[in-house]
Amino acid sequence: MKIGNKISLVYSMITIGLVVITALIFFFVTSGLTQSIYYSYLEEKAHALAEEKFSEDELDAVKYRNVVIRRQNSIPTSKEMFVNLADRNAAVKQLMQYLDKDEIERLFANQTIRFEERQEVGVAFVYYDNTGTFAVLVLSRNPFIDDINRMLFVGLIALVVLSSGVLYLISRLYAWRVLNRIDMDYQAEKMFVNNASHEINNPLTAIQGECEVALMMEHKPAEYRDILERISKETNRIITIMRELLQFAHAKDGMVDKSKIQQMALSSIVKPECKVNVTLRVVNDFNVSADAELLRIAIHNLVSNAVKYSGGNPVTVTINRPRLTIEDHGIGIPENDLAHIFQPFYRASNVGSVSGKGVGLALAKSILQRLGATINVTSSIKTGTTFCVTFTA
Repeated sequence: MKIGNKISLVYSMITIGLVVITALIFFFVTSGLTQSIYYSYLEEKAHALAEEKFSEDELDAVKYRNVVIRRQNSIPTSKEMFVNLADRNAAVKQLMQYLDKDEIERLFANQTIRFEERQEVGVAFVYYDNTGTFAVLVLSRNPFIDDINRMLFVGLIALVVLSSGVLYLISRLYAWRVLNRIDMDYQAEKMFVNNASHEINNPLTAIQGECEVALMMEHKPAEYRDILERISKETNRIITIMRELLQFAHAKDGMVDKSKIQQMALSSIVKPECKVNVTLRVVNDFNVSADAELLRIAIHNLVSNAVKYSGGNPVTVTINRPRLTIEDHGIGIPENDLAHIFQPFYRASNVGSVSGKGVGLALAKSILQRLGATINVTSSIKTGTTFCVTFTA
């Protein structure tokens, strides 16, 4: 699994987990708050019932009517009890049906008791009247809390699912745009270092071998000359590799020197590269703004690459605003290799004994990208290869 996908998955799981935890906390807090509000309404109903029962002879008709209306408009109840506390023992026996000993003690201490009885909730408190002292108990089935909790639970599940999907898509998009690109660059740099080490190690090993042969015994002058020529050849090979690596590194990581940017006709850069076996067709020439030396290196690499793999067949270079096309009729590039040909040190599987180090195309693409151009390739092992460079206006 790519590192971007791993980070995306971990980020999504952590974030979704936090969303779920937050949703659960919100659900339980809201459920408790809803329960508390319902208890408050139930207490209000209980007080209205007590006033209606015990204050009829103490209030005038209007005030008593208001008490009745307040009781009628409050929440419904399933059971209403008024227990006379004059006989404490008898009262305790009645209260034990709904309250435990601790709750009864707190009730006698003038505390309002909230309790649950099976699927019902209830409140109890002591009411003082001129006719005596009474314990008021009111129970309600409370269907509203179940409905509210059910709706809240379903809503939170939908919110979690929706937010999880959005968070996952955001993380995947972030991973695709940033993390996968970083991972690809890292893998490319890793392969670049490995291949560069391999390419440089081969001539160094050859040089070391030649030196050991030269030091092993006395040789004739002609033999020493042959050894030095082979060392010189391998040394030039290292120099070439290092020069191409430096050019590639500068093209990949460097900034464009604006002082070197100039307007020039594309044909003026392309024409010197079209030598033996290369035909230049100028359909519609146009000017480009670029560093002439960098552009020359890129075009040189593309044209020389086409000539190298053309198998002696002619190469056609066409300028037709805004494109530069290099077409050969050589060995072509196998389909499995097309996606990798711009990677440094990568060489197609069918190059055979054709010399090369696999840096030229990677260097050309890096330069063209720096100059704001794009490059595409189409190829077939039957018809050859076509590179198309598109310049921006």
